[in-house]
Amino acid sequence: MYITANVQLHERAVVFRHGLPIRALGPGRHTVFGFGLSVTRFDTRALTVDLPDEVRAVLGEALFGEARLTPGQRGVLFRQGRPVELLRPGVHRYWAVDPSVELHVFDTSQPVPDVTDELLALLPATEVVQATVLEYQRGLLYVNGRFARVLEPGRYAYWTRVGAPVAIRVVDMRQKQLQIAGQELLTKDKVTLRLSLVLEFAPADPATAQHVIADPEAALYAIAQLALRDYVAGVTLDELLEARDGLARYLVHRAENDARRFGVRVLSIGVKDVILPGDMKTLLNRVIEAEKQAVANVILRREEAAATRAMANAAKVIADNPVLMRLKELEAMERIAAQVGEVKLTVGGEGVSALKKLLSD
Repeated sequence: MYITANVQLHERAVVFRHGLPIRALGPGRHTVFGFGLSVTRFDTRALTVDLPDEVRAVLGEALFGEARLTPGQRGVLFRQGRPVELLRPGVHRYWAVDPSVELHVFDTSQPVPDVTDELLALLPATEVVQATVLEYQRGLLYVNGRFARVLEPGRYAYWTRVGAPVAIRVVDMRQKQLQIAGQELLTKDKVTLRLSLVLEFAPADPATAQHVIADPEAALYAIAQLALRDYVAGVTLDELLEARDGLARYLVHRAENDARRFGVRVLSIGVKDVILPGDMKTLLNRVIEAEKQAVANVILRREEAAATRAMANAAKVIADNPVLMRLKELEAMERIAAQVGEVKLTVGGEGVSALKKLLSD
């Protein structure tokens, strides 16, 4: 009685007699004689292997590599320089038939070394936390729930485990705008109006902005509203309209002091709209119209006074110089003559005789 087995290059086989391993078979064609025989094949391309000690003893320990990993270690099997399989804590055995197979052991208490994308793709999210922090961002690193440090722009990967879980939060550091809608306000002179603002801000300290307050935008909104109410209540409508820059400076000063406590920098606050009730608009338009009319009247009277003064001075000069008066008369007559097309004379009989005598002479 015999059995024949063809073993491929990537295989190893074991011959069993009545369920007990008795012989190892390498690549090739084998004929084994005996009773109660069976052959079991093993694919060495599957790297890790879990076999009874009796089977390994028959195959020979030289065919196997062994990895004993503590809870703070992780192993990665490489074949021909490419990562193939991740090994977690415990005892692992793997085929060492291929000389290109290598075991790399990593200490999870240390940062993840510079690794390839293939290795990062092999490592699950439960083992490695990775993040890319862009130029306009900052990263916050947490270990076991505690803030560790701020991460500058770059690519990061950290081991995470049950005893010390790691998390990375990315914070946007770019400038933002906050629209503060119009609200009913009462000035010092009891005028009701509505003001809307535009507030520009940016995170100054990403850690403080994330840890001190849950919603920085909502806090800034409330701060700007309260500061606006305080300012408007202390000025009249005219003072408010004439000094809008003063309002903006006051709001920025108030908001800066409060926002600094939760890691936010206020860049500017501008008044977007000032909305007055309809009757107040009509009244203000009348006031402005009256003011402009008064200014126009003052200018008109000033010009009339200047013209009268010039005429008085000219009359005095003419009175003191009779010849100048005669020259003015001649200039007037010259202008009149330039506008005359023909001259008509109406005379009596004596006038005609005199005119004839004048022409004959």
